[in-house]
Amino acid sequence: MDMFQKTSKAVKAGEIYNLDHFRIAWSDERRRRLMGNELLYPPSPKVIEAVVKILSKANYYPEDASTDELLRTRLGEYVHLPGKGDWITLGNGSTEIIDMIYRTFVNEGDEVLIPTPDYSPYGRRLRLFGGTAVDVVPEDQDFSYGPQSFLRLVTPKTKMVIASRPNNPTGYCLTEETILALCAAELIVVIDEAYVEFTAGTVEHLLDAHPNLIITHTFSKAMGLAGFRLGFAIAHPETIGYMNRVRTPLNISLITHHAALAALEDHQYIEGNARHVQQDRAYLFDELRKIHGLRPVPSEGNFVLINCRGTGIKASDYYQYLFDKGYIVRHFANARGLPGDEYFRITVGTRSDVEGVLSEVRAFTAQRTGQPA
Repeated sequence: MDMFQKTSKAVKAGEIYNLDHFRIAWSDERRRRLMGNELLYPPSPKVIEAVVKILSKANYYPEDASTDELLRTRLGEYVHLPGKGDWITLGNGSTEIIDMIYRTFVNEGDEVLIPTPDYSPYGRRLRLFGGTAVDVVPEDQDFSYGPQSFLRLVTPKTKMVIASRPNNPTGYCLTEETILALCAAELIVVIDEAYVEFTAGTVEHLLDAHPNLIITHTFSKAMGLAGFRLGFAIAHPETIGYMNRVRTPLNISLITHHAALAALEDHQYIEGNARHVQQDRAYLFDELRKIHGLRPVPSEGNFVLINCRGTGIKASDYYQYLFDKGYIVRHFANARGLPGDEYFRITVGTRSDVEGVLSEVRAFTAQRTGQPA
């Protein structure tokens, strides 16, 4: 029997993700993880204490997200929406939140506008639900977008726009003007603020006036809890109610629940880590600009994307050289929106990480180009 012919449309549209960079990182923990946009500082001591304390109760089911008023209330306070816990639902990482949004709103043949480049699961997960991704091309070499970048692509089939803010991997932040224009076009507008703690601010103040706006967050970045897998969505209660209809029950573990509450209690720790990242990002960007042939892209995330075309060196060659020196970065050979082998990305780690990887980038560039480091 041909089992493939028995599979669903989702299987036929889907593909296995290449996440080898995480396997490689875990296989040798001496290498520095500058590839996954994780926070390279450990969790708050309060988180570790809370996790140890709750382990003896791991035999019990957690409370479901739909009734978890305590965590949702604390999250509302964190995003400056006090008293609006019913505007929030939870996911097993923001990737599950993306699935929940698609499952809630996307039907076969619906079009979704997605910046190119952007977070790859937006397009890949969309195919599982029968939707079609429409690429939104940036307006300049710094990957910026205006309202018309999106609106000129709207057709009767267009149902949604989804974009990360700041963009991953470019670091660009969509303007409030652009978001308002998309909301006015009566599209469902999904803004993924995974990296918002590293920027000048959020757009959550737009939620009250726009029932078609959904904002998502994660604990995987500034919170330093990537291993706990927690994401959350914020929208009008009606929308949250629809999303909860398709959400997997009991999708947040007991340990994750307690880790999140503890993290939210330690504002100083979160803000301190975000401040360190912002300072080291600025330093990394400025120093990269001084290296002959490299063009770093301005970023508001915890990473910097680098165009190496001017050096004549492939991004994959930078990747391999840095890997051999103990640093795992990401290269984007022929990635969506990044054709060729001209871009690699460095996650902003500790100051020691930044200084170390810069030293190696300088040395390799000088070695291959003959230009002084």
